[in-house]
Amino acid sequence: MKHFILVLTLLPLFTFCGQQKEKESESGNESAASNYSATYYLIRHAEKVRTDPKDPDPALNIDGMMRAKRWAAYFEPIKLDEIYITKYIRTKQTISFIAQQKQISPKRYDPNTIYSEEFLKETNGKTVLIAGHSNTTPQLVNQLIGEDRFEDMDDSDNSTLFKVTIDGPDKKVETIIVE
Repeated sequence: MKHFILVLTLLPLFTFCGQQKEKESESGNESAASNYSATYYLIRHAEKVRTDPKDPDPALNIDGMMRAKRWAAYFEPIKLDEIYITKYIRTKQTISFIAQQKQISPKRYDPNTIYSEEFLKETNGKTVLIAGHSNTTPQLVNQLIGEDRFEDMDDSDNSTLFKVTIDGPDKKVETIIVE
């Protein structure tokens, strides 16, 4: 009986201590988030060859190569730390001039799993260019800003640039058209 009373007396104390630890770890996450900053430029790949609808990995067409050169001209004055591409040749070709210009080796990413704590930590304090697709680019923008704001891009839209700036809890996105 004495042990039972002792356990009942101490149980609230242990429960309270556990709650304090949870609150401390939550506030630690908030302070880590408030120190986080990065700038992301997200684009869709340039125009692709459409002669074979069954080709899952078409290259860029002539218009796409010209757009890739315009992207390079746009990004020339912008300092980039990292470039990410998908496994498809069209994203690689879209940023090839930029990668050469900046002397950055692009990193391959999986659009379904790129957004993670690890990715955010890896890109903290950096300026990052991410080349994706009509459905994955707006999806990643939404994940970065924490809102369901952008829908899939039109299949003919190869000129939209999303610039996401994160500075602690402040997140903003600009939509820029680069013709």
